[in-house]
Amino acid sequence: MLDRTEPRKEQATAKPQVQWKPVEAPIENAPDTYEAMEKAGKRDSIFGRWLHSIDDKLTTNRGPARVRSAADEAGESPNVTADDLAIRRAKNVKPQRMIVPEGVIIEGNMTSGSETEISGRIEGDVTVDGRLYLGAGALVTGNVRATSCVVEGLVEGKVECSEDLELGRTGRLNADAMAGKEMNLGGQVFGNISTGGVARLRSTARLTGNIRSRRIVIDDGAVFNGTCTMRTPSQRAEAGGAQKQMPL
Repeated sequence: MLDRTEPRKEQATAKPQVQWKPVEAPIENAPDTYEAMEKAGKRDSIFGRWLHSIDDKLTTNRGPARVRSAADEAGESPNVTADDLAIRRAKNVKPQRMIVPEGVIIEGNMTSGSETEISGRIEGDVTVDGRLYLGAGALVTGNVRATSCVVEGLVEGKVECSEDLELGRTGRLNADAMAGKEMNLGGQVFGNISTGGVARLRSTARLTGNIRSRRIVIDDGAVFNGTCTMRTPSQRAEAGGAQKQMPL
């Protein structure tokens, strides 16, 4: 028999509707003017969200907890001075290198607890608990005290180093200098020098003054106008004792 039934109709499926969204401009094509950045930040775009995230980070990291109050640190004691607060803060801060660039003038004494480099002018004394470097443009009108020092500029006051002192070819000392371990001179010195170790005058050295050291090395070409005394600590002690025992 022939099947006269009507063919089965398949249900038509609806086509998915495609929603078109505007494509946002990439960050690399973002405007670089202030007005354009402000306009882009107001609309909900990738660039605007990026600006807002940076602003949130800056606002979060810039809080009152990062600012130290001098009143809170001093407490109720009336005897706490600014120097006391500076010493307290220096103990809690990681030592960093201090730099005084050329063209900067500091009127007054300068104290540093870390490695220091000076190329400017200091109208006062300089005290460094560490290594000190005075560049060719440096000028210090007062005294200099440091653990070790390299001088390429001009120092008008006395120089005292607990370890080593090096005077470069362009350096000049207008007063006495002292070093605990070693002194290496290549510039001009108008004053007496003293060291418990070796005093060396390089070929470019010009010394007008007396030398007191355990050992002396003078290179060919160096100029030395003065007297020299070489004694060990034991010999100086013996000489001092003999002078006390001399009859009047």
